[in-house]
Amino acid sequence: MKNAFNNEILNSFSSVNKLLYNLAKADAEKNGLTVVQLKALYKLSSHPNIGLVELAEHLKLTNSTVSGVVERLVKHGLVERKHDPHDRRAITLNLTPQCEEKLERVIETESVFVKKLNLIEERLTEEQLNQLFALHSQISDILSE
Repeated sequence: MKNAFNNEILNSFSSVNKLLYNLAKADAEKNGLTVVQLKALYKLSSHPNIGLVELAEHLKLTNSTVSGVVERLVKHGLVERKHDPHDRRAITLNLTPQCEEKLERVIETESVFVKKLNLIEERLTEEQLNQLFALHSQISDILSE
C-alpha cells in the first residue's frame, strides 16, 4: 500500500509542470524567444550585475548551456556584458535599456504566465503558500538525497 500514491505524485507534478511550461512557452514565443531565454531575462531583471556562473545556478542549468543562451541574447541586443569594476577579469550581465522597457511592458500587460502566477498569489492564503514552499523544499530534499 506504501506505493499506492506514486502515480498520483508523478501525475500531480507532471501536470503542474506542463501547464507552467506551456504558459511560459506562449509568452516566450510571443516575444520571439525560447523559454530558457525568457527565464534568463526574468532572472537578470531581478538580479542585475550577476555573472554567468550565478545565472546558471539560478536557472539550474550548466554554465555551457547558459553561455550559449547569453550569447544569443547579446546578439539580439537584449543583454550586455560589462567588466566588473572591482575585478576586470570578471564579467557581469545586465539587460539592455531597451530590453528592460520591453520586459516591463510584457510583465505588466502581456504576460499570461505572470497573470496566472498573480492569480495563484491572490487565491491562496499566505499560510497556504508557505505550506506549499515548505512541501516543495521537503520534496526537493528527499529527491536530492
